[in-house]
Amino acid sequence: SFSRLIRFDRRGSGASDPLPLGALPPWESFVEEVVAVMDTVGSERATMMGMFDAGPMAALFVVTKPERADALILANTSPRVLRSDDYSIGAGLERAQDAINQMVDTWGTEEQARMQVPSRASDERFRRWFARYTRSIASPTAIQAYLSAMLQADARSILPAIRLPTLVLHRTGYSLFPVEHGRFLADHIENARLVEIPGSDGPLPWEYPDVVVDAIEEFVTGTPRRAEPSRAVLTMLFTDIVKSTEQLGQIGDWQWRHVLDRHDEASRRIVDAFGGRVVQTTGDGVLAAFEGPGRGVRAAFALRDHLKTIGIDVRSGL
Repeated sequence: SFSRLIRFDRRGSGASDPLPLGALPPWESFVEEVVAVMDTVGSERATMMGMFDAGPMAALFVVTKPERADALILANTSPRVLRSDDYSIGAGLERAQDAINQMVDTWGTEEQARMQVPSRASDERFRRWFARYTRSIASPTAIQAYLSAMLQADARSILPAIRLPTLVLHRTGYSLFPVEHGRFLADHIENARLVEIPGSDGPLPWEYPDVVVDAIEEFVTGTPRRAEPSRAVLTMLFTDIVKSTEQLGQIGDWQWRHVLDRHDEASRRIVDAFGGRVVQTTGDGVLAAFEGPGRGVRAAFALRDHLKTIGIDVRSGL
């Protein structure tokens, strides 16, 4: 709504081609990749945003290619990970290595949601999705190589050379990069602005996303986001599977989980088709919101009729 967003996968991650893990490219390679992407999509200048281990690389980009950058955003990142005599907020080598081992051992599993996105860890559907998402990023072997390389990085010497407007976003409870790292960045980059985001998620989209987006929009555009009305009239739809307890006792936990998955998938699809949004699933039903009663009523009828075809009877209330 306020910017053109350009995303790319660094070489060796996501949809990009794999790399020899024994010889990862230097940070300068990241700068070359960004320039290539910007040229391809016709972007002369951009605000650069770097998260996690890409933060130091984004900082290098703006100091070596200032003619291509308007500003810098650093999110949940650090110039250095390990503790040293002149960097007391870093982690000890043994503790850092233990964290890497735990990350590698659980990579691609639902445990990653509990570690990285605790605000959504109770949502089984999200955990399954996040496990697939991490598998799509890189293999456990690649993750081990990248994280081990991160332990050797030290970007503190770059910080005084940053002369562009800089926004530092950092979670107050994120365990992998404690908030003290974000404060260090803000203190050592001239005129940097620090916004401490509540919560403990590593990724930014799921926990207090409005705080994140509002801060970025104000930083990029120079204008605070217009405050939205805090109250609105909505129609709420609540559904309930008929005799769910009896069915659970008859078919058992595993089969019942399969029934609920089909119910939840159909509910989300139909609610979305009628312009509503699922607020939450309730175990044997769904709570959804619509802007008007007509769509809510039609969605209730459509959901009832569809679920009957797969052997599920529901009651609905609006």
